[in-house]
Amino acid sequence: MSNVHVIGTGGTIASRADVGGSVVADSAGDVLDATGLDTNVTTDDVLHINSFHLTFADLLKIRAAVAEALDDPQIDGIVLTHGTDTMEETAFFLSLFHDSEKPVVLTGAQRAADLPNTDGPENLRQAVLAAGSATLRGAGVVVGFDAQFHAARRTRKQHTLATSAFSGGTLIAEFYHHELTRLAAPVSYPVLQEPTERFGQLNIPVIDAAPGTDAALFYAALEHGVDGLVLQGVGAGNAPPAFTDAVETAVADGIPVVLSTRVPAGPVAPIYGNGGAVTLLDAGAMSAHQLNTYQARILLAVLVSHSLPEQSLRTMFADQTR
Repeated sequence: MSNVHVIGTGGTIASRADVGGSVVADSAGDVLDATGLDTNVTTDDVLHINSFHLTFADLLKIRAAVAEALDDPQIDGIVLTHGTDTMEETAFFLSLFHDSEKPVVLTGAQRAADLPNTDGPENLRQAVLAAGSATLRGAGVVVGFDAQFHAARRTRKQHTLATSAFSGGTLIAEFYHHELTRLAAPVSYPVLQEPTERFGQLNIPVIDAAPGTDAALFYAALEHGVDGLVLQGVGAGNAPPAFTDAVETAVADGIPVVLSTRVPAGPVAPIYGNGGAVTLLDAGAMSAHQLNTYQARILLAVLVSHSLPEQSLRTMFADQTR
């Protein structure tokens, strides 16, 4: 029988009603008890927060706990319970360093633990069974929700409340009539070095280039002091023309800039000039390609933490976004 380790971080799956709204109340063990599983499962709580509180320093704690579990020869698979708000960032972050045949499954809930129709116990039950199954060996880091298991890369939360909360990443496996069926393998990317401690203190804001915006907030961020910037454009990565000079200024000052798009699917593509992606990439921005804004931000932060030369950072960023 396989051994699965569940790492708790909080989230809706562990939340209950309190004065002023739901708050994290249950441990990973409490959540596991609600599944009714009778398997070899151990638990540990590394955080006890809603995921909208998550910091880069917290990501380092989660990575350390996952790495320790992966190194344990007695553990066959890992489940991480996590809030849905920022699950896509944590899953992608963990995937950047994952170099094991053991799967890591992130799961959670859209309905709190004290609601009669909570989806948490069933999501966790399926995640534990999947993590301990030979079917998911070699799948890397996946987000398991509502009977579907998506590769971490490019997965994003697609609905604020629906139980089928995630889409976008490659659909790796799915439960059909209580049987896990493998559908695909994740695309392979170079495994990155672990982030340095500097990662926990980095400041990398996202600036939105919506209609009617100028580059004032972009320049304010530079003046405040940042370690990098993500410019979220419209369409295939376009922005009002004022952002072109702003990108050039940042890059000249040694601040890396990533260009992403607010569109849920499709790549950043150099099609338009005069503030479009052609102009912004020529000004020195790096293309997020098909990574969503917030996963691109995580990748940039990991690379910046290593204080790489500019060209090395650009090359490694491009290798991860092809």
